[in-house]
Amino acid sequence: MYKLVAVALLLSAALVPAQTRPTGTQSAEQLRFILILSRHGIRPPLAPTSVLNQRSTDAWPEWEVPLGYLTPHGGEAIHQMGAYLRTTLAHDGLLAATGCPGANHIYIYADTDERNIMSSFHTFAGFEPGCTARAIHTVALKGPRDPLFSPTPTPPADAITADRRAYAGGNLAAYTSAAQNPELNELAKLLAPDPAHPAAKPLLAEATPLSLAVSLVEDFQLEYIDAKPMNQVGWGRVDAATLHRLMPLHAKGFTLSARAPLAAKSHGSNLMAHMLETLEQAAGNEPVTGAIGPSGTHLVYISGHDTNLFNLAGLLGLNWTAEGLANDTPPDAQLAFELWQNRRSRQLSVRILYRAQTLDQLRSAAPLTAKNKPLEVELVAPGCTKADLCPFAAFDKAVHGLLDPAYIKPEMPELQVTPANY
Repeated sequence: MYKLVAVALLLSAALVPAQTRPTGTQSAEQLRFILILSRHGIRPPLAPTSVLNQRSTDAWPEWEVPLGYLTPHGGEAIHQMGAYLRTTLAHDGLLAATGCPGANHIYIYADTDERNIMSSFHTFAGFEPGCTARAIHTVALKGPRDPLFSPTPTPPADAITADRRAYAGGNLAAYTSAAQNPELNELAKLLAPDPAHPAAKPLLAEATPLSLAVSLVEDFQLEYIDAKPMNQVGWGRVDAATLHRLMPLHAKGFTLSARAPLAAKSHGSNLMAHMLETLEQAAGNEPVTGAIGPSGTHLVYISGHDTNLFNLAGLLGLNWTAEGLANDTPPDAQLAFELWQNRRSRQLSVRILYRAQTLDQLRSAAPLTAKNKPLEVELVAPGCTKADLCPFAAFDKAVHGLLDPAYIKPEMPELQVTPANY
């Protein structure tokens, strides 16, 4: 994938131990490039109220936008993340603090869902205020969904089930039961507080209630972070403390479905392969087939889904704890892959960062500043053993070894430019 000069540079870099963490423009390390995979912003539930109402004794609320669309408040919240990103990248010397970056400095790639396109638009409205809206690249759909975000083919259903069963220690029913997940009992009481009046389809009557709890808990979270009045969040029965008790159900259920080895490899290999080629292109300063965006770009921003972040985290073995919750991905959450170069040795290194707003930051949509920073956690990159700069050659070799060629489409799909106000 490299040109010969780039290969020589990277192989020599593998012999040099990781450098200290970069601290800004005066550091020995210079930020060369950043690739961000972000979850979209706040949306309504994906299931209609007619379905949700079967799980509770109170009617679920209607939202002001169609199911799955970015909400107005969600646009405001992710706008703040865009503004914060500009501040951090200016601090690290990648872009100027103000003004409109060059046309080729930024490349935006989004899934075709409205929430992804509009999340990208609002992010960069905050990132470069007053500038002409950037092109947002999406796949030109002529059949299945974008294979980077919704890969095909996928393993047989029985293989996925066997993979999850093994990941759960051999007993899926026990792993997803109320006995091993006592928070399910609290969730069930929130949905139907009066035992004399159960829901039409009670949560705990399900064979694997954890699977259903994943979306129900998230729906309460979405009400909270969309700044609904508290008497409308879980019918007035859910507050921030309640959410923090229940959110482990969401993380555990999603981990089972998206981080288990076969799911992570089959659903994450294609996206990660193209992301790796994008980093290789930035490292070698020459075009690489399969890269996202052109050579010479400073920032590539990919708007995907929580499933994509879970898949890649499982594939790469990335783990984090934020707001006391392990490996969850609220709206606006990001995995950032930074490419740094030592000013003296010219060694290239990678730093991986998990970044997300807290639930209260999302709810307030207040500006993110040095005194109101989002959560940021440095992660251990494949090829290295600690959360620090990792030699790019070591990272590159390690990630190639984690990918499954059976699920990779080497060429990028045909793309089109989608207007942000479509």
